Amino acid sequence: MSSITPLLDTLVHQVAKQRSTVDLLPRHTLPVAPVQATASTTEFSQAGQQVARLMQLIQSFQQQLPAQFNSTAHSGSQFLGGHIRLDAPLFPGATQLDVLTLMGRLQTIVKDSGLFYEALLARWVANKVPFLTVRQQPHNLGLFRANSPQIQAILGQQLELLSSGIIHIDTELWPQAHLQWLIQPDVNPLVQRWRDEQRRKQGDEPEPPAWSSELKLTLPHVGEIRAQMRLSQKHLTMQLQCAEVLVDSLQSATARLIARLRLGAGVEIDSIPVSRLPQ
Repeated sequence: MSSITPLLDTLVHQVAKQRSTVDLLPRHTLPVAPVQATASTTEFSQAGQQVARLMQLIQSFQQQLPAQFNSTAHSGSQFLGGHIRLDAPLFPGATQLDVLTLMGRLQTIVKDSGLFYEALLARWVANKVPFLTVRQQPHNLGLFRANSPQIQAILGQQLELLSSGIIHIDTELWPQAHLQWLIQPDVNPLVQRWRDEQRRKQGDEPEPPAWSSELKLTLPHVGEIRAQMRLSQKHLTMQLQCAEVLVDSLQSATARLIARLRLGAGVEIDSIPVSRLPQ
């Protein structure tokens, strides 16, 4: 993986804005709507060859992974990006959602997944994290050899995350309580890197990143709740969907949610509309 970054810096000079349609697990599908690209035909024609060469580079790295990993990692799945899926409930004995505890647990899962290993190394070199944090990554655990299937699986997902910027989290919170969460940047990370480089050459600051996210939570006695979110420059937009019988009660609770988001997360948010789930 350490050889990929300089190659990206060399190849990614001009690219066009793009975004892919992404489906979650077939049994829990989320309606992730694509965003239309705004790049001009001229911009795309200038960038097309560079993008093609870069994607060929990433694919060549993926093809170097063992065939056994490629067949098992993609069988029955059409995912792009990093996919974090746990086989056991996060809180086996819990019966209700503790938001702060859940948030901390999800942060730990993502941090220790190994998907952001190189970024963590860079932070360690800059004395921003202790070496113990680096040691706890899957890459450095004694039971994982460099050519083990576990490490090969992580490397494959790192390559896909590099080219798409998409993260999936799929886990059971406690028995019969299921969480699916999709996060993706509005602009492909390779595109964003090129744009930032062009802005720096012109003496401008990089573009603030913007993220879109979809969350599906299935709870006993409540059913399915979905949230669509977009965060840009600390401005958050959110929409909620639930069963029709819960719309009024959930809408009345959004005022408290808005207050907590403004105070606790420091985001700007105006309102949270609630509608019933599509039939």
